Amino acid sequence: MMKRFERLDVTKVAADSMRETKQDFIEWQQEQMNTGKKSTGGPIKPFYRPATVRIKKAKGQPYDRVTLKDTGAFQDSFFLVVKPGDGTFKVVFTNIKGPWLVDKYGESIFGLGGVYKVGYVRDLRPVFMRNIKKELKVP
Repeated sequence: MMKRFERLDVTKVAADSMRETKQDFIEWQQEQMNTGKKSTGGPIKPFYRPATVRIKKAKGQPYDRVTLKDTGAFQDSFFLVVKPGDGTFKVVFTNIKGPWLVDKYGESIFGLGGVYKVGYVRDLRPVFMRNIKKELKVP
């Protein structure tokens, strides 16, 4: 058993587990964004301009916080990239407005913080534990 522990590559198992739960991560990312929060826990700023608030009200969309969601195309374009070697990860988007939104609101609109991070870890933990057991060959 000790030899199996010594050979265990926890970073690889973590990266594999994140790949398996990437859709969960994206759903938590979208939920955090819809509540107007950055990964730091602070609000997404700058707030909407008065004209945008009027448009949001007319559409029946939230206007008391920045959600970066109008049609949903930006948020629907998210996917998670996990690097196998070092286990680092990044939320990537394919929507054409993405670079403009990141320039305006900052990179911290991506990544999870607070209850959203806790929620994702709750989703990730059983997958990670299953994968650790599988690598160690324990029931």
